[in-house]
Amino acid sequence: MYVQPPVNVLEQLVAVRVHIDDCAVESGALRVVPKSQVEGRLNKEQAEALRLQNGETVVPVGRGGVLVMRPLLLHASSKATSHDPRRVLHFVFGPPKLPLGLEWWWAV
Repeated sequence: MYVQPPVNVLEQLVAVRVHIDDCAVESGALRVVPKSQVEGRLNKEQAEALRLQNGETVVPVGRGGVLVMRPLLLHASSKATSHDPRRVLHFVFGPPKLPLGLEWWWAV
């Protein structure tokens, strides 16, 4: 079972992606829509309109590199055109206490 947390909780989250392998354009680097994290939660139509307005940026990251982002940033992995591995450790950090009686399933 999954829930969509309130936007004020999403705004506090930070995702840290540690790249075990090179993640070049050919191996499916992340694409992001610049500054989209400030728009809050968007439906599909709003997200597409923002992508058309702002464009998207491919973010290649080398082996051992770290990408830090807000999960509200519109993002997607590109389709890989090579057989190179694309291993990434993805950590999400957020507030220790959640509102509305919500609790983290697992936290450190």
